[in-house]
Amino acid sequence: MAPTTATKAPVAGAATLAGGSNVMGLYWELASVDPAVRLQAAESLITALYNFQETHSAAADSDEPVADRPLDVACAQDVSYGIKRLLRGLPSSRDGARQGFAVALTELLQGLEFLDTNTVLTMLIKLTQTEGAKGQEEREVLFGRIFGMMAICQAGMLARNSTTQEDLQTMTTNLLKYASTKSYLRESCFRIILCIVESVKDTPLAGDFIEYVVPTVLEKEIENPEDLWFAIAVQSRFPDFEWTKVLPSWKHAQVLHRKNLTQLIEVLKQSTLVSPRVHSVWDALFDVLLDSAAALPKHSITLRDLWSNLDEALYSSTHERKYLGLQLFQRLLARVDTEDVPFVFTPQLLRTLINNLAKHDNYLHKIAKQTANVVSKLAAERKDIALQLVLQLVGKNGHQRFDIITKTKTVESILGSMEGSDVLAYVQYLQGLFVNVAGEGAEVESQRQWVLDQLNSLLKNGRIPKEERWIRSVAHFVCLHAFYDVSAADAKNDLIRPAHPPLSDATRAVCKEKFFALLGTLATIVLKDSAGKPLHAGLMQNGHIWGRDIHAFMLELSANKKVIAAHDLDAQSTAAIAQASKIIAQIHKETAKLDAINNRDVLAQYRAFELLFVHVLLQVYAEPEEAVGVLEELENCYSLFFKAKDQKKKRKAADDGEDDDEEHEPIEVLVDVLISFLAKPSALLRTLSREVFKVFCTQLTKKAVDLIFEVLSTKGGVAGASELFEDEDNDNAMDVDDPEGDEEDEEEEDEEDDEDEDDDSDDEDDEDANVAVDEELRLKIKEAMGKAAADEDEDSEEEDFMGDDEMGAFDDKLAEIFRQRKDIKSAKKDLKQQVMHFKYRVVDLLEVFIRKASDNPLIIELIMPLLNLLTTTGRSADDQELHVKLESLVKNKLFKIKDVPSEPQLDADHAVTILNEVHEYARKASDGPTVALCSGASLLLVRILSHCKEPAGIKIESTPKKSPKKQKVVGDQAQAVNASKSRVATIYLASLKDFMTAPKSRVKPVLFLDLVTRHPNYVWELLPDLVAFAGAETTKPYPLVQAHAIVVRLIKQMPKKDEADKIPVLQKVFPAFIDNVIAILFASASTEEAETDARALNKDRVKELVRDLLVLVRRMSKLVEKNELVALWKVEELQTALDAVCASEKFASMPSLPKTTETLIKAIKTGGKDSK
Repeated sequence: MAPTTATKAPVAGAATLAGGSNVMGLYWELASVDPAVRLQAAESLITALYNFQETHSAAADSDEPVADRPLDVACAQDVSYGIKRLLRGLPSSRDGARQGFAVALTELLQGLEFLDTNTVLTMLIKLTQTEGAKGQEEREVLFGRIFGMMAICQAGMLARNSTTQEDLQTMTTNLLKYASTKSYLRESCFRIILCIVESVKDTPLAGDFIEYVVPTVLEKEIENPEDLWFAIAVQSRFPDFEWTKVLPSWKHAQVLHRKNLTQLIEVLKQSTLVSPRVHSVWDALFDVLLDSAAALPKHSITLRDLWSNLDEALYSSTHERKYLGLQLFQRLLARVDTEDVPFVFTPQLLRTLINNLAKHDNYLHKIAKQTANVVSKLAAERKDIALQLVLQLVGKNGHQRFDIITKTKTVESILGSMEGSDVLAYVQYLQGLFVNVAGEGAEVESQRQWVLDQLNSLLKNGRIPKEERWIRSVAHFVCLHAFYDVSAADAKNDLIRPAHPPLSDATRAVCKEKFFALLGTLATIVLKDSAGKPLHAGLMQNGHIWGRDIHAFMLELSANKKVIAAHDLDAQSTAAIAQASKIIAQIHKETAKLDAINNRDVLAQYRAFELLFVHVLLQVYAEPEEAVGVLEELENCYSLFFKAKDQKKKRKAADDGEDDDEEHEPIEVLVDVLISFLAKPSALLRTLSREVFKVFCTQLTKKAVDLIFEVLSTKGGVAGASELFEDEDNDNAMDVDDPEGDEEDEEEEDEEDDEDEDDDSDDEDDEDANVAVDEELRLKIKEAMGKAAADEDEDSEEEDFMGDDEMGAFDDKLAEIFRQRKDIKSAKKDLKQQVMHFKYRVVDLLEVFIRKASDNPLIIELIMPLLNLLTTTGRSADDQELHVKLESLVKNKLFKIKDVPSEPQLDADHAVTILNEVHEYARKASDGPTVALCSGASLLLVRILSHCKEPAGIKIESTPKKSPKKQKVVGDQAQAVNASKSRVATIYLASLKDFMTAPKSRVKPVLFLDLVTRHPNYVWELLPDLVAFAGAETTKPYPLVQAHAIVVRLIKQMPKKDEADKIPVLQKVFPAFIDNVIAILFASASTEEAETDARALNKDRVKELVRDLLVLVRRMSKLVEKNELVALWKVEELQTALDAVCASEKFASMPSLPKTTETLIKAIKTGGKDSK
């Protein structure tokens, strides 16, 4: 007998409601579209109803079994109402009502164990009547009944002792009726039928029910996917049933027998007819075939058999079936073992996937993209299948360039998910594809190039785990095929295998290109040691650089009789390699010693030279003529750096002061070599140049810095190329046909000493070039025309037309002429690009120096050359991009360095000299941006000098400058040089004088405003002079207003800690300042004086002046007492002047001016309290 009370405990955390009236609101929340709200409402409702039932059961005094009582008697009132309300709400399609009510009903029925199936089923049918219902209403009622029966199953009611065979048959009959009525209900109905089978399989009802349900459901055998689903599921659970009676047309009465495969697939095809989603029959089929514990009968089909036959049926059919196929692929791939992955990637599947990924407008592009994402995600989750996924996508059935043609990063993403051992396996797979290629001609070349690209991408992919074993295999393999041929396989080394067919010259060239690109990549790879700690970039686990290991491998290959060098080296190259190898061996000995004593700085220098020697030595095998010369330069530089140090010290002592200016420092030679590397087409050499420069940049000398600027100072375009690359072997490429070239060179020499002529526009040069080329073009066309042109020159009266053959020949010559002209233009464009990119790389060296050695005193030596470069590049059309890069370097790197040079390494006097040069440059600047750059440079130097001691009595005077004949002498307070001032203030004073007094000064106020913001103390030194300049009658309005703005900003931003020191200075200077203001106001108000007094301001400047004065009052009111404020501002005189301005006809159109002046005077008189 079932227990008399609900046995399920209340849901944890749910509030128990005290009365039935509070439960009503929960029924509404069950219909929420938010799943979380529905779940919470269901938990709260079931908890409350359980509590009501427990209270009701405890109060009942009847001995009659609960199951025999009427529902209203057995259940509490709220519970009885709840069951009916939930059953009645199942047909509702409002929001999420059906889902919420079904969940709550299932939980409630599961806890009320005294309820039987018949009672609930009867109530369900009664409360969801279909009589008279049509269309949408009928659909909703049927869905309600289906959800109700599912709740009965999931609540476990069918396994109760009260359930009868009639109950099961009633449910089955109704479900089959609904399934036959509406096709879209079939799958749901069969799901419940299978749920009934699962619920009773371990009960006494199982045998009789199976005898009933199987013949009933399969009355017409298997006609559709639902029948098949039922047959597969039930046959796997009840194999002993007499299936031959219900499946007579199926061989051996086994649905999954191999002889039924064709019949099975035909039924499976129908699964796309009703819904685009995957039918449940597929999951049932996969469950059976993938269940290793399932004992399938002999000769049953396997998953491989099924999938290979489905390949054609799904992926060579309609869009609907292809869509289904991609969905099935996603499900199946997630469930198969590693060894089964290859058979899932069928040819037709991969073709469908690739085709629909390739074009965004394809019908199945969205599902194809989803499939690719699923594959990538699966690789990250199951790293054991990542390798197989890649092999299938790029293998025989896929496409080697899968990512390229599909415009995705699927393969790249999967590679990033692989373990190190899998990466090695993939590398070996690629090597096999390279060595043995089935095909000929272009197909072979394409495959081998793809392999090289893949190997290179493995090294560059940051997500792939970098392990020395597979990296070493890649490096050795590419090196082998770049420089050697293999005559026979070597059993001791798997890499040494002869290529079939043999490598062509084109493939060999690609191997060399990839090899040197690989060397550059290896220099940036960071491995981990045995303890898991990261090593330095470019080092192997034994501490050696990769180039050293590769060179050792090449020596082994040279000694291997089964390997032949692809190209023999001459005696000079062989000797250079031997000498370089000797030096590398010496470096190894030195590094071992230095490593033992932990001398990191010198050790880094030796390793930098090893890096250079090894990689240039490797280049000897590819470009012997050029690389041998570079090795000689490196050997000379190495000797200067290390072996000649002691000799130089001895020689310097012996010379005892003799002039040795002609001898170059080692760093200068090295920088020259590194710069030459930057001009090479080799990306490896350019990378080495930067890496080595990082090591030695702290040792730069002034001459080494000058070498860098010599390159950057060359002109852009073809002229710059001729100058920069004049010593290179490709002079012919640089010397394009340019008839006016010699004249242009002469003009350039004449223009070097004339600054103004440098402003000539490139448009004029282009026009001149066009004229010259056009003249040459005319002569060539005349030559091509031959006799016709000659007749025209002779003014022949008789017309002699060219024949067809002559016209054809003329067309060919004319086409060749224009082709040559196009080639010339293209060559010029290429030259410009070469020059530009070369200079970019040199600028990168400067950036390295600024970043690595910002506290080096040579930092200040960059300032003036960079300012000059910015001016010249800004004027050149060829150098605009370089100008932008230099400007970014100066503003974002140089001006923002954190550590600055300091004494005693820094020569402060020299820094002062450069500061003076910067200000002289600013005084000659042609535009505002240049002055702004000068201001930034000046602030950097001021920051450096602010940390230096100030010598007594130092005077820094600006370069003498001619004064205007009628310039008036400013009073003693405005003298440009004052011995009591600091060096910085003295230099700024000269620029201030120029700004305030010069008739056409090019100085901009930003020079002083920036100083106020960053280093206001120096401006306080200049304050008396600034006020004096402003008081001069010759001062013009613009500098006058700017001077007042500088004073206002200076006083406004005065920090609290400086007030005690600065207030006395202010009290001393301010009377003169306010006198100047009053005089300016009177001059501006007077019509007569406005014509003769230079200080007279217009309306806008007066308005700006009054606004600044108001800001100044508010700040000073916090510095001095009210009485002193009134006295300092000379309020009566100031008011008179302001009244005169307001009364002037000039300012009659400014209605707001009187109110502003009134506010100003009031602020002075009240001490700033009422000023706002």
